[in-house]
Amino acid sequence: MQIKDSRYHKVWEVKEENGLKKVNLGDSKKNKDGTYDSWTWFDCLLVSQAKEVELNKGDTVTIKSGLVQKRKYEGKYYDNVVIFSLEVTEKAKNTGGSEVDLDDFASIDSDDELPF
Repeated sequence: MQIKDSRYHKVWEVKEENGLKKVNLGDSKKNKDGTYDSWTWFDCLLVSQAKEVELNKGDTVTIKSGLVQKRKYEGKYYDNVVIFSLEVTEKAKNTGGSEVDLDDFASIDSDDELPF
């Protein structure tokens, strides 16, 4: 499945392993009652232009182009997210290595701002 212009992803972790750059991204959906459902996409692989973008824990990004695939391992299916192009839409408030405030994650004020 293709990803295009998906907004409001919070960077929880940036890691480089074996020459690959991966990130854990937080995402949320505002419910009709005003509450949020939130989840994390683990080990999103950055390739092409996306691997050149400087990312820090707590940044908010827009995925301009990417792909979601299923991978089968030992009888179970897992999500694989590959990101080709992204941009930082908001830098982290504090890049000093402290924990990200989870209250900042659900900061979308209106339904008009939701990308879905």
